[in-house]
Amino acid sequence: MKTVVLAATLITALAAPAQAQAATVKQVTNTCRAGDFAGTFTLRYETSGGYHRPLGSITTSGPYIGDSGTQTLRISYTDGLGTHAVYTRTGPATNGAQSLPSGLAIPATARGTAATKFDNGTTSCTATVPIT
Repeated sequence: MKTVVLAATLITALAAPAQAQAATVKQVTNTCRAGDFAGTFTLRYETSGGYHRPLGSITTSGPYIGDSGTQTLRISYTDGLGTHAVYTRTGPATNGAQSLPSGLAIPATARGTAATKFDNGTTSCTATVPIT
């Protein structure tokens, strides 16, 4: 009888599909200010398989940023070997959601950060969020 129960338990364990590790999606936000000018930066990322994977960002800034306004997004991480840039984008200032390229990955054991520098041509500020 013990052999039958042991065999049934073993067959059940082997036949049961491995449960996939579900990705945890996080959203972190920070605001910066320089006088009347301010910017808000939100980063969305998921964590799975030992990596944080940035998905997209949302930015708002003002008052009026004008034609000369720019935003620079930099995603990086620090580990025992130094600081590593994962992604950098500089372009015209836009408010709203932006997607990020797939394949960006930060080791979950490292200390990651994402920072957006908002510049309206006269004033600038940087909002930084942790990736943990």
